[in-house]
Amino acid sequence: MNLNLQNYLQQLTDKNINKENIIMNIGLLIEKNISENNPTDYSLLLPSVLMKLSMTSKDIDEIIASLLILLKEEPIYSSRIVWCIGKTFDEKKVESLLLAIIQLKHCDEETFKQIEFLIDVIKNERIIQLFDEIVLLRSK
Repeated sequence: MNLNLQNYLQQLTDKNINKENIIMNIGLLIEKNISENNPTDYSLLLPSVLMKLSMTSKDIDEIIASLLILLKEEPIYSSRIVWCIGKTFDEKKVESLLLAIIQLKHCDEETFKQIEFLIDVIKNERIIQLFDEIVLLRSK
């Protein structure tokens, strides 16, 4: 993993800072690296340190693992994390995310909205089953 990306991700472990913008930038970086024909001008959205980075699938796996740890430690960022992981459009990563939310036994309204949007785009039988479990969790 690129040292700049490693250092940027390290900020997710700092308990004393707001991580919303960091998560947002990570999501945009994932989107930039995955989307082939995306007309978005990321130079207007991403810090210059991230703009030139390209990521491997292994980098993305490490990022997702870091985000899932953050979700468990600081669930306040759950809606941003759902949005960010959704940028991968990867069914297995989305399944892992939904399982983590079920384990938390909490899904606030904003997070639920992000999940609803996500499963409209990425769904399989397992994702639908996990979504149904989250709906049940929220009804309790």
